[in-house]
Amino acid sequence: MIDGTRAAQPLLADIAQAAEQAASRLLNDGNIYIASSRPDFVSEGFIRSGGLMMLREYDPQNPPAPHDVVIVGWSDIKADSDPDLLSQLDKSESLVIGIGPTGSPFASVANIILPSDLAYPETVVASLSHNPYPIVSLQNLILLWTFTGELVAALSRKKHMPVMFQSVLVPGARDRNASFRSRRFHAVHDVPPIPAGQLGSSYLDKISGSLAKLLGEVTALVHTAEACVEVLSNEKRIHAFLISHFPVHQAGAPGDPGYMTPLETFTGETPDLAELESKLEPGDLFFFLGYYRRPAQAYEIARDRGCKIVGIITGADEPAASGPAPDHFIHPGWHYTDSLVDVPGYDVRILPASGILQSAVYWSVVGGSSERLASS
Repeated sequence: MIDGTRAAQPLLADIAQAAEQAASRLLNDGNIYIASSRPDFVSEGFIRSGGLMMLREYDPQNPPAPHDVVIVGWSDIKADSDPDLLSQLDKSESLVIGIGPTGSPFASVANIILPSDLAYPETVVASLSHNPYPIVSLQNLILLWTFTGELVAALSRKKHMPVMFQSVLVPGARDRNASFRSRRFHAVHDVPPIPAGQLGSSYLDKISGSLAKLLGEVTALVHTAEACVEVLSNEKRIHAFLISHFPVHQAGAPGDPGYMTPLETFTGETPDLAELESKLEPGDLFFFLGYYRRPAQAYEIARDRGCKIVGIITGADEPAASGPAPDHFIHPGWHYTDSLVDVPGYDVRILPASGILQSAVYWSVVGGSSERLASS
């Protein structure tokens, strides 16, 4: 995915130009929507740490108006072709900004395309059931957040600052976000005009740096894949807690071999303890793809049930949690508060990293497990 950030760099001028067009519509009472035939792309952008508070989920029952903006994402040339969504976008006079491979039917209905046409190493694709979805989908997120940064910059040059979410798991963030919920733009702000390319480039640099940190976790990723293979070979189960937004949709996505059994999606950072008590059995593995904090009680249940534990969290600005330590720990490479980019004069960072990095961890473990099972 570091190649994905490099591939996005030459697109910055096009992204900034698309953002200029979108900004003009938003300042002319237009709304902005996010759409896809898959739920993961929408979930990543909608009500998201570091994202636009004004962004709306596309509703086919209430299609956008001609002066609106629609961001549509797709990850598979054939399988993602939703006839109803394609038809609606084709008839729409909205500004449609498409993110995905250029060979898709969706490309024909987009006014502007931000292409995610990376070359995929055959060895990588082979480990993911010969489906490029995992790589395409993560590249789409890189482009989505780069565009969002450039949209913020374009609006700043027109003397407006859109309201941006702060991660609700940061103390005080819920109250902060709630105080702005009725607003699209800040009534008063100290954000100066930001040059085109500045925020997008900053995001690409920082997400590339985060991905580079994840490369430092290769040993932990390998050991985790080996642990998964051992569990599967013994006909035991991998119970996966996948944090909300993008990562929760990865189990069962195209290319996923189904090694992991997802636990119920639960609001917050921890799984339902009663579910763990009822499902974990000796020899199973508890795969915790979390956010900030160690789920001490969940780990205690896993230990009591004789299960191994994989922990994937970034850590919070607080003392280390008590309770059992995981058998395998992977640091996903992003920092506390999630968002990466400082906006001059603004109170919070914008443009998150967690969806990309947590999903990269998931697919690295899945791909590594596939390689080992295939050679065994």
